Amino acid sequence: MKRGWVLITGCSTGIGQALVGLCRRAGWGVVATARNIEALQDLTPGEDLRILALDVTDAASIQAARAACEDLPLKALVNNAGYGQMGPLELLRPGELRAQFETNVIGLQAVTQAFLPLIRRHATPGAGRIVCIASVLGRLSIPMAGAYSASKHAVVALAETLRLEIGREIAVILVEPGAIRTAFRSTLMKAWGDLPERAMGTPYLHALETYRTQRERFAAEHGLSPEACATQILGAMNAPRPPRRVIVGWDSRWAQILHRIAPPFLFEWALRRIYGF
Repeated sequence: MKRGWVLITGCSTGIGQALVGLCRRAGWGVVATARNIEALQDLTPGEDLRILALDVTDAASIQAARAACEDLPLKALVNNAGYGQMGPLELLRPGELRAQFETNVIGLQAVTQAFLPLIRRHATPGAGRIVCIASVLGRLSIPMAGAYSASKHAVVALAETLRLEIGREIAVILVEPGAIRTAFRSTLMKAWGDLPERAMGTPYLHALETYRTQRERFAAEHGLSPEACATQILGAMNAPRPPRRVIVGWDSRWAQILHRIAPPFLFEWALRRIYGF
């Protein structure tokens, strides 16, 4: 593989799945990982593909995946695994918030720590890549997404700090997508669990339904495809001088601009009106 190998987490659906094919066609060897390895069985076999089970919340799983990559010239890592724990903070259980951070933040950091030495071993200075998939909600917050937004704010902080610490030898690229047409929202519904029952008899019940329908409608009408997002990520990875940030989607760009320039009371009024608060 002319570019070396890249390990991608969360390849079972969406952006991670799209990245696998794009990276292979661009000359990367790909280590495609997912918590459930059966979800990767439809990937086309080849010498440029290695499929591994990897649960980013399990230290033993991370170490097993690292051991399985010792023979590869690994030069890049894409931290893509994650999910959204949505719901009003007043009803969110501590365990749900903890689980959100275990996957989106602690897992990302643990995987980075495990594979960074391999990238340093094989990549010449400036050739290594670490990509962290954050979100527009790592720069601002909306109702019903407090746990997810907090986790993505943490991803932004980790990526920016890591860049300061190792950026002269390995490029750290922070990706901030807006709405993407993926199975993310079906995963959201699973993560809700009994939250609708907890919301019964509270003003949050209406807000839950408003949030779900608003996000689904917006993603369907305006969201980018996973392939379009993955194409921008690949472009950043392959660039001789990678960008520090990749803002994906007009909604991500404009939301961040408005958050910076709009009076806070007006920005908050608009969000309350949109999400039924």
